[in-house]
Amino acid sequence: MTIERKKKLLALHSFLHLRLVHAAVGSYPIYFRKNSMPVNRLLMVFADSGSNDSEVHDLNLGNLLPMRSGFLYFIPCNHEIDIRLSEKLFFISLQFNLDLFYGFDIFKSYGKCVMLRNPKLVAEVKKLMNREDETRTLCRINEIIFNLCVFLLSGESGETRNEKLNWYKYEDILDFLRKSGDATTTVEKLADMNKMRQDVFSRNFTRDMGTTPKDFISNILMRKASEMLLSPGVSVRKVSAELKFSSEYYFSRFFKKHSGMPPKSFQKLNHEINGTSKQ
Repeated sequence: MTIERKKKLLALHSFLHLRLVHAAVGSYPIYFRKNSMPVNRLLMVFADSGSNDSEVHDLNLGNLLPMRSGFLYFIPCNHEIDIRLSEKLFFISLQFNLDLFYGFDIFKSYGKCVMLRNPKLVAEVKKLMNREDETRTLCRINEIIFNLCVFLLSGESGETRNEKLNWYKYEDILDFLRKSGDATTTVEKLADMNKMRQDVFSRNFTRDMGTTPKDFISNILMRKASEMLLSPGVSVRKVSAELKFSSEYYFSRFFKKHSGMPPKSFQKLNHEINGTSKQ
């Protein structure tokens, strides 16, 4: 008998990491234009007003997705949308990253929002959210997210293949950004770490990873800032200082540029949704 050990499968599995960043249930009226976030968003609607007063506008494709009970909505990371939620819309919000390696979400180039009808799944997740302290509940939430990812990626052409093959060239850089990346980090500094001229490094990084090093640094900063802002009691000023922005003003301007909302609005949205009434 011969046993073939699947080394490639094991190696790729060691890179893939699911991070559930935020989970909430309730109702929260908002209207944001040109909104994007460094996480994938999964919204599941379990009650609506019966009128078309809530919607997601996919600015990339121009599609308008009405928010209706029994439907779920997937918004990929860094994807720009207009979003309007009425006070009569009740929903579950799950925010997650599925990383190939730190900073590279598998949906970073997905390019579209998805609307799916599945009232049975929405009802199940609503019940699960009331049993948040059970290990099996967390496993089921993970299973639901992974199943959705399999479905969403089933028609993809494998654009991330080169990134998986080339990431090792920048292993030290990725580790540095994960541990120490902040607003003082420059492309020049990363090029020096890789012992390259800045122009050569930028060209190679963009070719290998599908994004410019400048945009990647911004994405890392947004990810770190968003995670810090989700912590109870943390102030915008503290996040600004920890990420070494020159001032709270410049941090707020940076955050709004990349998300479409000020950091205080982001905090209000993600903190207060848990305190709203549930149906």
